[in-house]
Amino acid sequence: MPRSSSPAIAVVDMLLIPLGAVCVAAGIVMATRYEEVRWLSLGMAALGVVIMFGAVRALFAWGRAVRTDEATERAMVEAVQPGASAKRDGTVLAHWIYTPEEWHAYAGRELAFRTREALGMGAATLVLGTLVIGVLEGEWGTAAIISAAVGAFIALLRWMAAFAAWRRNRAAPASDVIIGPNALLVNRRYDTIHDGNVRFRGARVLASGRPAILEITIMVPGKYRHTPEEYRIPVPAGREEEARAVARQLAEAAGG
Repeated sequence: MPRSSSPAIAVVDMLLIPLGAVCVAAGIVMATRYEEVRWLSLGMAALGVVIMFGAVRALFAWGRAVRTDEATERAMVEAVQPGASAKRDGTVLAHWIYTPEEWHAYAGRELAFRTREALGMGAATLVLGTLVIGVLEGEWGTAAIISAAVGAFIALLRWMAAFAAWRRNRAAPASDVIIGPNALLVNRRYDTIHDGNVRFRGARVLASGRPAILEITIMVPGKYRHTPEEYRIPVPAGREEEARAVARQLAEAAGG
């Protein structure tokens, strides 16, 4: 899942700095050489300054996010060590340890769930894309072909991510989940629940299957809007009430 300390954010910001510099240089050169486009060129130079300033500011924010996430991760790990008392002050809401059989059973069920989810997204893209393109262009056959290709591509990407998670889960020699107010560690893999960019939306316990699932929904920033994603955490047998308490505590921690 995306997080504010992701290295990809820093890479994008570092690429934006030379892009802004090119805009500034090109704008200044064009403004001095071509009188008829001077104001347009100065506008380009000003845009380059804005791009560089924004990228540098974002890099500083990324650095703060890295330090915050690293400190949070250390505190969560220390809180579950034998004899630690930090769990009682809210650093950790729950720490669940699983047998290999429990974790492998969960991994298989999760892969099946994510596969159905990927197929559903592909089918929805096919139907909606065909309707939109068909109504606008009147070419229903072409609309179906294009929508099917796009839907298949989306479904394949989602399934590949699910399969990679399944392989990672199967390979884990020991499995545990640490849940904090703003983050969780799944086999010591850090993921964000709530920070300046990722927003907590809600949590609930799905008790119909075995194991029960603590589903945590977050809103991930996208190009135009935040989109929902879910963490699905297996609840050890007999600890469903604890999971419901964790869901309430997460909502309280996020101000909900």
